[in-house]
Amino acid sequence: MANLQFAQRPDKKDQVEKHVYKLLIVDDDESVHVITKAVIGSMRFKTYGFDIMSAYSAAEAKEMLRKHDDIALAFVDVIMETSDAGLLLVDHIRDVLKYDLIRLIIRTGQPGEAPEMSVIDRYDIDDYKEKTELTVEKLYTTIRTSIKQYVQLCDLKKKYEDTYKQLTTNPLTELPNRIKLNEDLLTKDREILVLIDIIAFSAINETNGFEVGDTILQELGAFLFSMYSGNYDVYHLEADVFAILLPSILPKKAEELVMDIKDDIAALHIITDNFDKTIDTTIGVAYDGEKNIIQKAELALNEAKRSGKNHIQFYRDDLKIIKHIEQTQYWGALIKEALHKEDIIAYYQPIVDIETHTVDKYEMLARLRHDGNIYTPFYFLEAAKDSGQLFEIFKYMFEQACKIVSDTPVHLSINIGDTELNHPELFSFVGSTLESYGVERTWLSLEILEYNSVSEFDHIKDNINRLHELGLEIIIDDFGTKCSNFSQLENLTVKVLKIDGTYIKDIDSCKDSQIVVRTIKRYADEKGVKVVAEFVHSKEVYEYIKAIGIDYAQGYYLGRPAERIDDLGKKGATLS
Repeated sequence: MANLQFAQRPDKKDQVEKHVYKLLIVDDDESVHVITKAVIGSMRFKTYGFDIMSAYSAAEAKEMLRKHDDIALAFVDVIMETSDAGLLLVDHIRDVLKYDLIRLIIRTGQPGEAPEMSVIDRYDIDDYKEKTELTVEKLYTTIRTSIKQYVQLCDLKKKYEDTYKQLTTNPLTELPNRIKLNEDLLTKDREILVLIDIIAFSAINETNGFEVGDTILQELGAFLFSMYSGNYDVYHLEADVFAILLPSILPKKAEELVMDIKDDIAALHIITDNFDKTIDTTIGVAYDGEKNIIQKAELALNEAKRSGKNHIQFYRDDLKIIKHIEQTQYWGALIKEALHKEDIIAYYQPIVDIETHTVDKYEMLARLRHDGNIYTPFYFLEAAKDSGQLFEIFKYMFEQACKIVSDTPVHLSINIGDTELNHPELFSFVGSTLESYGVERTWLSLEILEYNSVSEFDHIKDNINRLHELGLEIIIDDFGTKCSNFSQLENLTVKVLKIDGTYIKDIDSCKDSQIVVRTIKRYADEKGVKVVAEFVHSKEVYEYIKAIGIDYAQGYYLGRPAERIDDLGKKGATLS
């Protein structure tokens, strides 16, 4: 097999760096090779030259093409080992080797054996020539046109590959992204997907800066790639979530492997500006037994996050988070329907002035009516938050309060949480509703429910003070537990504290509860703030909080929540 290259004599007046393209001649006639090489060698192409290779059978050509996937142009004889060997070679090039860029020119010395039209229709070729018609001029034109097409196709392929890489690669870590993972899952057999999330990564960004956060992601991505890419596929899906796609193995082996991955990451020490430590992670794992492996792994990951740092959770159909989602979907739909049908209703519970044993105000409590049953927020509050309907419930309750207060001088208290306090329409709604009903604003209170600590978010503090500036009384609910701390009251125009019922329900017998409540009472007195005790369920509890000077009381002993207010118009009504 000959391998000849015809180099052009350099032109001293106009030397141009030439690109060398590979050109293959496939023919069982030695003279065809000699003549074609000689003719091409005599041609002058300004910007390119050729590395001419020869194959004397279709079988020999297949082997050469297998080794050289960058051949630009091939002249293929139709009849060699068999009468259609050249045409079958074309099919092999296009269908088996999947070479779409190479330009294929079919040549035949016996055109009657393969009619030109049928050949062009049947086979993916670029031209069909009889050997007798390929004059020097026509051969030059054919070569020039074919190379031009090849270059254009190569440029298009590169642009496509560049675009595809941008689309399927995380720009920070240069690892494949979620799009690539989805694509790979379509072409692979049963797999195991491992999702890895950095614990408190947002806090790392806020404390150390985003450049440090980016460096940590790059370090972890490089570590995962160096450790596992030899045997598994590694991805950076988004933010601080990475993925490793494992082959299908036995569950016990998978558990051991995932544990090794967790331990490897835990041993990784990252050092960069303002950061010199290891990182904690949570891991979610799912088997591709059916469908939706990514969604299942994400559910497992979320469950792992709920369980604490460095926890591994394998997907199961009975995960708590799945039940939570099902509950959210169920109650979310009921809440939407109830709001539309006005089946979100208000119940009222008295808050009693202990000194006078009279009603000071009523707390409005949301209830949901469905199929003749009344449901408390225990059933639907979390679903309302997760489905984005808390603000709609607040709007309904606040407007109901304004309607009542506009007709009757009764003091009402409405609950509001951080979700509502963050809502962009809060002040426009509250302001317009107050104006619309023309209410006496001192008859309305807002109870701040502590889903998050208001002391940690200055904008929430600002919003609370703005509500006070509108004339509304501010009450801090559930004080003394969860996120509560005395710094809550700093720079807040709070009038009343509600001590969480956890410390009230057994205060008559629990020393620890007595200490907490007395401490809160002393602090409130120094700040000039009134105190409400919740969960007052018995005479003994009531008498105890009265003895230590608590200002107000609320609970079943004094009145259960009810759909109507007795003596609604009479603030100060004496309890029986």
